[in-house]
Amino acid sequence: RPVITAYVRDAAGLTAQALGLGDIVPPGTVWLDLLHPDETERLTVSNRLSVDLPTLEDINEIETSSRLYTEGEVAFMTTPVIVRSSTGPLERGLLTFALGSDLLVTIRHTEPLWFAIFAARALKQADLVTCPLEAFLGLLEAVVDRAADVLERVTADLDRLSHRVFADHEDRTVETLATRDGTRAPRHQVVDRSHVRRRPPTTVSMRAVITAVGRAGYLTQKVRDSLAGLERLVAFATTVTGPRMNKEQKARLKTIGRDVHSLVEHAAFQAMQTNFLLDATLGVINIQQTNIIKIFSVASVAFLPPTLVASIYGMNFEHMPELDWSFGYPLALCLMVLSAVLPLWYFRKRGWL
Repeated sequence: RPVITAYVRDAAGLTAQALGLGDIVPPGTVWLDLLHPDETERLTVSNRLSVDLPTLEDINEIETSSRLYTEGEVAFMTTPVIVRSSTGPLERGLLTFALGSDLLVTIRHTEPLWFAIFAARALKQADLVTCPLEAFLGLLEAVVDRAADVLERVTADLDRLSHRVFADHEDRTVETLATRDGTRAPRHQVVDRSHVRRRPPTTVSMRAVITAVGRAGYLTQKVRDSLAGLERLVAFATTVTGPRMNKEQKARLKTIGRDVHSLVEHAAFQAMQTNFLLDATLGVINIQQTNIIKIFSVASVAFLPPTLVASIYGMNFEHMPELDWSFGYPLALCLMVLSAVLPLWYFRKRGWL
């Protein structure tokens, strides 16, 4: 993969050229992309452009003053972005813009898919990137679109998990049940499910839900981090680069700011929903564990009277008249059964079972 890619604007449109350290920046370059630059490559490009590009340590600084600043006519802006790591899950990356009057430089140490998609679109659509500001706005829109896509996916996952936690588990079999006459019920027909045994969620399934909820919360937190950086970047860009923009570009930047603000509110709502769903899942698990303890408690109470009866007639006293009765043994058995059934009947009558 080329480390330095120059996007050159000419009469035919936008073309991409891979540059080496010894190559000069072609005339008409509106966007220069640096992928995983080392210190030598950074210094070479900085000297060639007469711009002090930030180092990797500078990019990783969390202070706003280190991420958003100006030097001369160049505005330096760094924001967190959502990228997919090589192992699969979404991670947080950093994207740095160095926006001058006639050139945009992007510095990145990650390879997000949306970045490659935008670059491919810019090469195919001649009017998409006509100047550095257009490239800057297009990349911001791609970042916002990616964050929105992730939030939409998390929303769908949370809805599915909510259904698993709260929905009636009889609904899973409603479409496969047969009607009374043995024929299959249409999808729109309401089927009598009174004979279907209710299947509560198991502890294993609830553990899977907790894992999925934690994953959704992790993604939401990454998106909120990215959106917070974008919100600060848009406000900074409005102040610094606003005078260079025409009316249409200002409107695009304002729209990006509104989209970011709405996504920030949506991400905050999703974070609250994630916490609520996690608490609800833990509550379901606690109810299941309480039910298990209740079963053992009822079993202990049910077997306590028969144990008492057996203990009484198991005593080795000499004067126990029941020992001489011919029906003493059946009487003891009946007492033990009756003393076990009566508590169970009472518990069921009170609704404790």
